[in-house]
Amino acid sequence: MGSLYWFETMDNGWERRLKQRIGKGIGIALLLGFILINCIFFSKVSGEDIQHFVSRQGVWGPLVYMGLFAVLPAAFFPVAVLALGGGLAFGLLWGSVYTFIGALVNCALMFLLSRYVGRERISAYVQKRLPPKWQARLANAGGPQGFLLLILLRLIPAVPYNLINYAFGLTDISFGAYMLASGLGIIPGTFVFINIGDKAQQTASPAFWIALGLLGALCILTALLGRRLFPETGKMDKQKGMDASHGTKNK
Repeated sequence: MGSLYWFETMDNGWERRLKQRIGKGIGIALLLGFILINCIFFSKVSGEDIQHFVSRQGVWGPLVYMGLFAVLPAAFFPVAVLALGGGLAFGLLWGSVYTFIGALVNCALMFLLSRYVGRERISAYVQKRLPPKWQARLANAGGPQGFLLLILLRLIPAVPYNLINYAFGLTDISFGAYMLASGLGIIPGTFVFINIGDKAQQTASPAFWIALGLLGALCILTALLGRRLFPETGKMDKQKGMDASHGTKNK
């Protein structure tokens, strides 16, 4: 009986490891498939192309658009292009609603891929793309400061949306806190980019230039907010600049 129990335990452990490897393999294959599809079919797609494509889908257009927003950013497709297309196709109100829903689904998808499927590959990618000071900050992103950090990063248009999703999947932040912070953080940016798309065909009107001004204001406000919430980041940058200048003088 003891030997039989040992064999059963060994078989169960082997089956569990096999299922885990199969699951990771499928996840990596899906991720690579997303990237390949993006490179082949969407690498030169503009906001107007997104608009024409979803408009041809009739009543299914909103669902197709939300599906594109849920999947394509996982393959590093620029979300700004998707948002501009959403604004062109659906206008400010419904474009914002559909974009918000699609973005939330995508946030969840990329977070789960990073945490449970392609963790090693994604970790290597994030380390190459993310500055060391932000890597150190993300290492302690499980508490309230991590929650605020995620909201702030969502607000900054210059920070790659895709990188944030994958990077936070590597942290200790809970899935619920991640989704709540993401939902709060993407609202202003969603409105700003959808508004630009909505006004993109009226480039001579004041409304278009106001939309661009809102984007500029968002960039400035988030920069000021970042310095207020995380003042040590600015100090680190100044210290690095001083060290570099001293090193140059010593040479």
